[in-house]
Amino acid sequence: MGLFLRLITGLFFPPILLFGFYIVRPREEAVILSFGEFMGVDQVEGIRWRHPVGREIRRISTQDNTLDISSSTVVDFNGNPINISAIVVYRIKDTRKAAIDVANAHKFLEDQAGAIIKGVCSKYPYDHHDGRAVCLKNESEEISTELVSELQDAVNLAGIIVQSVKFNDLAYAPEIAQAMLMRQQAQAFIEARKTIVDGAVSLVKDACDQLEGDGINLSTPSKEQLVTNLLVVLCSGESAQPVVQVQAHSNHG
Repeated sequence: MGLFLRLITGLFFPPILLFGFYIVRPREEAVILSFGEFMGVDQVEGIRWRHPVGREIRRISTQDNTLDISSSTVVDFNGNPINISAIVVYRIKDTRKAAIDVANAHKFLEDQAGAIIKGVCSKYPYDHHDGRAVCLKNESEEISTELVSELQDAVNLAGIIVQSVKFNDLAYAPEIAQAMLMRQQAQAFIEARKTIVDGAVSLVKDACDQLEGDGINLSTPSKEQLVTNLLVVLCSGESAQPVVQVQAHSNHG
């Protein structure tokens, strides 16, 4: 029937054939339907022609696109609510799938991306005391790869290639932000004090070894008092007066 109509209009209304010309722009493909039937994809840029009767052209851009995933609340591995937004970089590779198999390829990607990001982020903690551990705050390569892989599997139906998924915003939800900040400050304080104590112990040990190396032998009570005084001074950052007089004798005397 479609072929018959095209022949009739071509014979009796030849000027209508002029409407068969159309343009394919760079980084664009034209999916052609004729009376609802898929006829092919024009990928060559420039002026093209197809019989206009019953023709439908669906233009699909193959340029790189970005999708801004708006901020949403996600529960991380530890059960803490966090706000996450992301940027997805993608492009359409199979224009036939994008034009026919889904109603709107870009909307399809947006819907899938939101669900995938929530699912992947729930597998990891927001932060970890070990700076080398995989966590959302570090946005490690492992998390990025998993996001791209799972999103790619979800949007293959739409002919889309996912190039990257990056977090745009990542923070604790407002209702727990203050409490988590206090916890982080406490952890930082403990780590700092531990570093100070470890350094002080090392310095005291070196001091005792040096005294013995110089032939100065301390009695056990004096050595204990010396260690106590040095640790107090080094760990407090303030001068401290010895509580008892240090007794020592030299092998040289």
